[in-house]
Amino acid sequence: MSVVLTMGKISAITAITKILPDHADALRRTLQGLTAANGGKISSLGTIHIVRWVIFDNDTRLLFATNFDGNVEDYMRDFAERAPDGIDAIWGHCEGYPGARDYPKLRDYILGSAIETTGYYCAYPNSTVADINKALDWKGKFDTFLDQIG
Repeated sequence: MSVVLTMGKISAITAITKILPDHADALRRTLQGLTAANGGKISSLGTIHIVRWVIFDNDTRLLFATNFDGNVEDYMRDFAERAPDGIDAIWGHCEGYPGARDYPKLRDYILGSAIETTGYYCAYPNSTVADINKALDWKGKFDTFLDQIG
């Protein structure tokens, strides 16, 4: 069974990595900063529906869960090439992390930490982030038009 689940145009990965001893607080601050920055650079990738990191198991493990457009190779290559500092700031607190700048090693690290998804639902499996943004843009324009004629 593949650790990457694909439904329509959307793929999903869930991975669990071990946090280095005494790194959970720094990792937590990094993740809180990412949340406060509305995703930072990863929000500009344009293919991520949702990404979530969760520190759990008494601050010893990190859960990574994401839904994204397309295939896993393109997705992780985007992370490695377009947001390496942010990825290093997160997984740099985890055991065995090879760094984001060596794409094959990053891919192998994440996929090697990935677990099988046993249950999954996607409301719009054939709609990419770009499709959704376009639809929202058109809805906004239509709402404005209705306001103007109303």
